[in-house]
Formats: sequence, C-alpha cells, structure tokens
Amino acid sequence: MSQLNAEKASLYAPEVLAQLPRLLSLLDREPDSITYGSCDRDHWCWKFRDFPVTTLQSAIYPLALLWRYPFPQNPCYRNQRVLGWIEAAVWNLCGRQHPNGAFDSVGPYTQDHGVSLYVVYNLTETLLLLKDELPTVLVDSIKNTVRQACRFALHSSEDYAFITNHQAFIALALLNAGELLGEAGLKERAEGIISQILQHQSEDGWYREYEGPDPGYESLGLFYLASYWQKTGSPRLLESMRRSVEFYSHCVHPDGGVGGIYGSRHTSLFYPAGFEILAAEIPMADAVARFVRERFRIGNVVTLAAVDPQNLPSLCSAYLKSCFGDTAHRQLPDLPCQTLEGVRYFAESGITAAGTSHYYAVIHAGKGGVCRIFDKSSGTIAYEDAGYLIAVNGKLWTSQLLGSGQWDPPSGTEVSCSVRFAEVRHEQATPFKFIVLRLLNLTLFRNLTLGAWIRRLILNRLILKRTYGPLRLLRSMRLDEEGVVFDDRIEPAGPLDVQSVRMPRAFTAIHMGSAKYFHSSEMATIQEPPPLDMTQNLTRGERAERRFVVTFQKSGTDSRLKEIGVRI
Repeated sequence: MSQLNAEKASLYAPEVLAQLPRLLSLLDREPDSITYGSCDRDHWCWKFRDFPVTTLQSAIYPLALLWRYPFPQNPCYRNQRVLGWIEAAVWNLCGRQHPNGAFDSVGPYTQDHGVSLYVVYNLTETLLLLKDELPTVLVDSIKNTVRQACRFALHSSEDYAFITNHQAFIALALLNAGELLGEAGLKERAEGIISQILQHQSEDGWYREYEGPDPGYESLGLFYLASYWQKTGSPRLLESMRRSVEFYSHCVHPDGGVGGIYGSRHTSLFYPAGFEILAAEIPMADAVARFVRERFRIGNVVTLAAVDPQNLPSLCSAYLKSCFGDTAHRQLPDLPCQTLEGVRYFAESGITAAGTSHYYAVIHAGKGGVCRIFDKSSGTIAYEDAGYLIAVNGKLWTSQLLGSGQWDPPSGTEVSCSVRFAEVRHEQATPFKFIVLRLLNLTLFRNLTLGAWIRRLILNRLILKRTYGPLRLLRSMRLDEEGVVFDDRIEPAGPLDVQSVRMPRAFTAIHMGSAKYFHSSEMATIQEPPPLDMTQNLTRGERAERRFVVTFQKSGTDSRLKEIGVRI
C-alpha cells in the first residue's frame, strides 16, 4: 500500500476516529470473559440474541488498519492494548469454524458459503497488516482456518442470486488465500469468479445486485474489485470498472447523495475507496470521489454516523483505505448532475438520467417510474416519490417492485412505463417463527443441501417473490426544460374494495437491511401533489387518472420550485 495522503486522511480518518468508541464498544475487551474477543455486543453483553453474528467480527480489519498506520490523531497507532484486542477477536473468530471449514451466518449450522469467504477476506487482509506482530501460534491458526474455509467453499456456492459485491469479496478472499497458502488453484478460482462478474455486467455498465443496479452496493463492489485490481493489475477488470464508474456517475446527485429508491436494493451508502483507488487511472472515478467527499459534511450520503454495526466495520475500512494514493491536481470531468443537458438512457435497467439548466432527475422506469428530482441552483432535493401504495381488502399493493413491468425507450424527452402492482410482504420475526427457525437450524440445516434449499426459500420470500394484484399503473413523464409533467393512470381489473391510495415519498417494499439509513435530505420539506381521491373510481372498477407537474422557474440566476399540483 502506498503512503498516507495527508489531504485525504484529513477528511476520511476523522470520520472513522469519531466512531472508534462505538467500534471498540462492540468488542468484548475483558480477557476473563467467556466471550472475550466477540464483536456482537447484542449477544455477549445485552444477551438479546442466542447466537453471535459472525460477520460482525469483520471489525478486526479497520482496527488493524488503525493500528498499522499513523492516521492523524489516531490513538490506536502501535497501541499494544489495541493489538491485544485484535488478537482476541481473531482467536474468537477462528474458534467458530465448523470441522468442515464452514462458518455460520446468523444462526447455528447455517454454514454459509459467502460468510465463510468473508471471514477469509477479513482474516487475510488483517494478517497482511499485522503478520510481523502476531504470535506464531495465531498466524498458524489463521492459515489453518483460511485453508479449511477455502476447502469448504470449493464444494459450496451462493446460489440464491447473483450479488456482485459478494462475488467480488469472494474473489478477493480466494486471491489472498492463494498467496498466503501458496496454492495456485485458489488464485485460478478467483480469476474464474472475476470472469463471472464481467459476464454478468450489464451493457449499461452496472454490476448486478440481485435483479438490477444498486448504486450503494455498486460502490461496495467497486471497493472490492479495485482492491483486486491493485493486487493483479488486470487490464480487463480495469476496463470493466471504467464502464461501471461511467454508469455510476449518473447516480450522483447535486446534493452529494447517491442512489435511494431507484436502486434494486434501495441503498444510499457510499464506499469511497474504490473510486479513490481508481482515481489515477479513471478520471471520472476521481471526479466522483472528489464531488462526494467535498459534500461529506452535508450528510446527504449515508455516512459512518448513520450506519449500524452490520455495516460499520466495512464502511470504516473503506474510509481508511481511501486515505492512500496521490491527489491528482488535474482538470477533472464534470459529473452528469452538473452538465447533462437532455437525457441519458440505460436500456437494460430502464434508468434515465435527465438534466436541464434547472434540474437533475434520475428515473427508474423498470420500477414503475420512481424518481428523485433535484433543484440545480440550490443543489437540494425538490421532489421524489416511491410509487403508489394501494390498500385493498387489508392487503397492500405497490407499483415499485423491480421486474413487475415494461418500459419504452424515451421518446424525445418522454419516459413511459407500464407496471403491475405487486403485494407488499413485510415479514417480521415472531416468537413462533423464531422457534421454528431454530428447530430448522438444529436439524435440517446440519445437512448442507437441505439448509441451502431452506435459505433459498426464505430469501425468495423476503426479496424476490412477486405476487401480482388486480391493478396496473401506466406512468408517463415529460421532461421539459423548466419542469417534469407526470401523467398517471391506474387501471383496476374490476370493482375492488379500496381503502386508500397513497404515493409516499419513501417506501421500501422488500427486505433490505442496508436500506433506510438516515441522510439529511430526508429532513428537507418538499412540495407534494395535493390529495386526490382515486379510491372511488377504483372501487367502481373504473380507471383513475392524475396529472401533476413539478415546475422550476428562472428567477435572476436562481431556480426555485414554482408549482407542483394536480392539473385536470
């Protein structure tokens, strides 16, 4: 790794150090405790959970980075007590491995392929930082743990969906393990996974996250892939990431935020390390990193202060890895949110970015026309909607689920789509469900094949399943120079018992743990269409229509939100 960059370290490192008390509080630091080294505070301290979450042990990696490098005002640098806590966390993690090499995810005998290799990734990266400081017996334990986990992984897979950020850390884990153990076959397997990632990459440039693009997880995937490229110098991977960054640049907003409702996984996370690593090779990556980091203090991108323990370690690692490399003092390209005039359409996803002198908008026709629109003069959110929610006979139906409709390429400046409403399934754990799950953990999950089958069923129900209802939305959006005109038509299959029709600003219709983190733009008051009762028409089995417009008017050199309302 190159030397610390003072400019970048002065921005990213304080963000991590501000969270250091929280990161260390997750770790059991008492040597006489039976859970010494565990990073799951809900398990070892509060005892709210009956089983520790393995991925929380990934805190070893950011702590190792803090111990290894003299970041500004860093109390962990070469601190022997911190090194002892890291060693304890590593011992704790290695002790959780099953005889077959597998590690569990969130319950006994879950024996998860991805989690097992996530352990390998974090152990190998930590060992690379601390190998000269750790006792020989611990180094040997790490090597044995890595070897056994890789052997398990060679006979298992993550088969419930293609999730690029998972495949990327898996490839990085196998590459690291191959170097550590001197096993060329692991490095060959890593290259094979990289080939699969490139094969699944969209023609639009984005990497697949379940069924489509998700800017938050795209940035995490880029972190892992850029780290892989640093170690291999692969030209084909660099070119692939260049295409990804080009797509991603359209998902950066004037306020410094990214993603949200139009992503496949609804996330607004931003992992800067991939862009910072690629900055010297890809000018647009440098431009994205600089644009967002200059707006960090605004908090419109999800930062460390907002995330929970599940994402805190990986985000800390990404911030710390962003503190290296030269700062390029060169002319950088503008981002689309700064200069785009007209529309940029991404055919495979149905995403359209639109820009005029007044506003910047990102629309996802593949999710029923959900959108976010920003005032260019103020750089703030002006309008956003998460599609329609309609309550019928005690069930809730949404127009936003990916894969539920069709769309046409923009005709001039008009975007249109047709989407079926799908049932919203918000599953929560209950005492009964938890008892059933634990019984499965202790019985069927011991069998790898049956456990994988049950896991697929659960994830399908929480994320992928679609149950369509008797409603369809046809949305047309005309992207004029001074505003956006919405024409919506909801068509019922027949008379319905409709309780309500709403169009919320934010709504997440699938299970996604990394969604719904707070960002400051949520506190901005935006204009909303005045209420329009569509229930009577739908109850009678008649179509319901509404037309409204978000208009920006030139006032001197500033633009402002002029009008938003229903027009008959």
